[in-house]
Amino acid sequence: MRVVHETHVGLKLPAALTSALAAGERPPVDVVWCNSVPALLAAERGDCLPLRKADMPVLSELARRAWPDGAPVDATATPVVHPYVVYYVLAYHDEVVSQPLTSWRDLLDPRFRGKLALYPGGNGFYPIAQMLGGGRVEDIPSDMTACWSFFEELRSQVSELDYSIGMEERLRRKDLHLCFRALTNALAFRAAGVPISWCIPKEGTTDTVDALWIPKGTPQAELAREYVAFALRPDVQEAWCELLGAMPVHPRAAVPSALRDRADLPSNADDVRGILHVPESLKVKHEHEWEARFGAVFVR
Repeated sequence: MRVVHETHVGLKLPAALTSALAAGERPPVDVVWCNSVPALLAAERGDCLPLRKADMPVLSELARRAWPDGAPVDATATPVVHPYVVYYVLAYHDEVVSQPLTSWRDLLDPRFRGKLALYPGGNGFYPIAQMLGGGRVEDIPSDMTACWSFFEELRSQVSELDYSIGMEERLRRKDLHLCFRALTNALAFRAAGVPISWCIPKEGTTDTVDALWIPKGTPQAELAREYVAFALRPDVQEAWCELLGAMPVHPRAAVPSALRDRADLPSNADDVRGILHVPESLKVKHEHEWEARFGAVFVR
């Protein structure tokens, strides 16, 4: 059977999927590949079919990070599986920025005023802002005063709050000099011929995970499980994550070349060395609130 991929841009699930799930109708897709937060929210609503070790033995072989945080180590099933870990980086235009920034605080340099891009809602940047504002990552979410304070400082530097499709043109025109991106996006810009390099400033960076899950009401659930199991095979993980610049969750898959031998990044999916890590479970509970607070700072 031929596999057809439907493209959707953004972290929110497409309306056609959410409306079908809400109505109890056949979903428009058999497998969803999305960010972990909407996947885990779907799981909370009971919208995911279970992925069982009995049906998918590969689930027993994966790193702990493949499972939602908080899941028992001896769990026999999961509503979602995380196929890789993505690290955020600071991408910069080689023809404008002559050397990598050593600190995230260098983003406040007046020469970068109006030349920085973040993701919509500040996604992924909260722990960095928290630390640069003088706070501690461990205080997220109880006390994020430092985070919002730093975003106030950063506001004049940011000209774009957008996803990455089409951003290569603004970079090529030098409308943007710097962008906070998932490494996957930075590698794609370079592959598109934009003179982009990337760095991780000394304070460290943040991470995220994507998810694979099968929506409730899928009539071909067995085939869907085969697709997910295929994506988790070590050889497939290795090839896929090499293209993405992401850390595979199968221990037998080689670390991709973009992440290899880097002292500033983890060496495997369960490692958080150099990462200002916020668990996905906290993002699920608070991301909507954080996006609203970010909007109050940036959308005036």
